[in-house]
Amino acid sequence: MKTGNFVSHMVKDWFAVCGCVTILVAIVQALSSTGSVKASILWQIIVAASAFTCFKYALVSTPGLGQKAQTFSFYICFLLADVFVIVWLWLFSSGPFRENERFLPFLITSLVIKGMVYTMLHIDGQKEAKRLNEKLGEYQREGKA
Repeated sequence: MKTGNFVSHMVKDWFAVCGCVTILVAIVQALSSTGSVKASILWQIIVAASAFTCFKYALVSTPGLGQKAQTFSFYICFLLADVFVIVWLWLFSSGPFRENERFLPFLITSLVIKGMVYTMLHIDGQKEAKRLNEKLGEYQREGKA
């Protein structure tokens, strides 16, 4: 799959998610009988749709991409999704999260946890690949004997 096709699929999904979230917001607004829609809600729809789309492309395998491209896509999309979630929390949350004393520790903790998870995934992936290669070697030796 070419990069342009990948990006066009991602943009199409982003528009679909924006539409679905907009419909959900409209239903909630109608049920709560508020007379107007705040501009911040529209920005939140865009940020939420962006985060969802990035998480989707990070976690769902894209069969048209090669192995290196899928790995690159995973890390970039996951990083972007995390950025969108942090931006959403920083811009639109009410209360103490907007204060720098609480935002910075949250950001550092999130980055440390993500780094540890990525490292564990990488190490487990290497162990699993080694184990599968050993099993494959055993099956090949048994088939030749």
